Amino acid sequence: MLATALAPSFHDEPQAPAQEAPRFWKSHSLISIGDFLRLGEIQRLFDGVPLDPYVEAGFRRKSLFRARLMRGEVVMSDHAPLYQPSEYNPVHGGIYRHYPAMDQRLAALLSPVVSMFAACAGLTARDEVLVQAQRITATDGQTGFPVVEGWHQDDIKVLGLLLIDRVNVTGGISLLSPDKGQTLSFAQTLSPGDFLLINDPEVWHNTTPIEQVRRDQPGHRDIVIITSPTNRPPAA
Repeated sequence: MLATALAPSFHDEPQAPAQEAPRFWKSHSLISIGDFLRLGEIQRLFDGVPLDPYVEAGFRRKSLFRARLMRGEVVMSDHAPLYQPSEYNPVHGGIYRHYPAMDQRLAALLSPVVSMFAACAGLTARDEVLVQAQRITATDGQTGFPVVEGWHQDDIKVLGLLLIDRVNVTGGISLLSPDKGQTLSFAQTLSPGDFLLINDPEVWHNTTPIEQVRRDQPGHRDIVIITSPTNRPPAA
């Protein structure tokens, strides 16, 4: 199991000063991990990701879970809403967003991704990880927007974007910039299995809209979003 294979590089107790983790040591890095995943099964389970009630146009689906790595194993945390300050998310910031828990079968298949993310970011058992399954659709001539808020950062330390599938769509180019889009440090159409790791405080990110290639067939782009910290609501 990948979690076990990565266990020697993961520590239940922090090995570096608290301010040094979590972080990536580069602004971003793209790796391909599709060969290490049961990608076909993951793609099929994305058909069950439920509609996002916070996007009225209906082109986004989302579910999530939170977890920690304990001695090399992914251990689920308590389910809770998402919360981002308005300065980081001008569209959905300042509200509690309640999403359903991810299908247990899908969550289990994504455990190796969580383990790899934790190893790359130097996470410890105290660092919680948020994992979101997100589908953006393009149907009946409707444009799908992978990023509704445009250029942004997420009020987190580390971000991972794993492309699961893209079917009958054009667009969906992943973009990174050190200066909110004035210059680009990365612009690429991710392929299934591509895992883009981003040091969120250093760069801004965005993704271009998607459109159908064949108008008589639906299109979609599926992605897993992994972050730490996990945008839990603030304590009362």
